[in-house]
Amino acid sequence: MFKKEINWVKDRMPGGNDTPTVPVTTAQPIVMYTTRFCPYCIRARSLLSSKGWDYQDIPVDADQRLRSEMMQKSGRHTVPQIWIGDQHIGGCDELFRLEVGNQLKAMVMGENQ
Repeated sequence: MFKKEINWVKDRMPGGNDTPTVPVTTAQPIVMYTTRFCPYCIRARSLLSSKGWDYQDIPVDADQRLRSEMMQKSGRHTVPQIWIGDQHIGGCDELFRLEVGNQLKAMVMGENQ
């Protein structure tokens, strides 16, 4: 659906040795409810990792309590569900839209408050 935007983001992602080895602490905490093999979860993790940002990954694969918590907080049952600070941004598509729109870094670094 967003193939053009995804390719644009992939072209901007650092590769190989450019990726930081130590996660960068962000002004706003990033929290993601995920499953291990969900392709959208993998893409969201990949984008955040490519930025070198530290994030909390909460796996809901085998934990119905955590899945229920995610559903209660987000009102959604799909993964990933992503929060930046107190703001629920949605899933992988919304994360990539923020990146394509040059809004993600400002949001994560607390520059748009």
